[in-house]
Amino acid sequence: MRIARLLMGGYAMYEAISTQELFLGLLAGILLLQAWFNWGCGAQGCNVPFHQKKMSSTTPEETSYEEVHSKP
Repeated sequence: MRIARLLMGGYAMYEAISTQELFLGLLAGILLLQAWFNWGCGAQGCNVPFHQKKMSSTTPEETSYEEVHSKP
């Protein structure tokens, strides 16, 4: 995804400079910043952890329940 943003941003920046379009240049700058700093959502969605921790093998504690009756 970073490479795609870099290529699209680079091409958009080239076109913005050659046609002197300010708005296209701003959009190209956003794409280039996203590619450079790895911001934004990727193909796997947002907030996906890079290193997943292994789940612990301990069993959860038993939960006790108490039955509650309503007043008649």
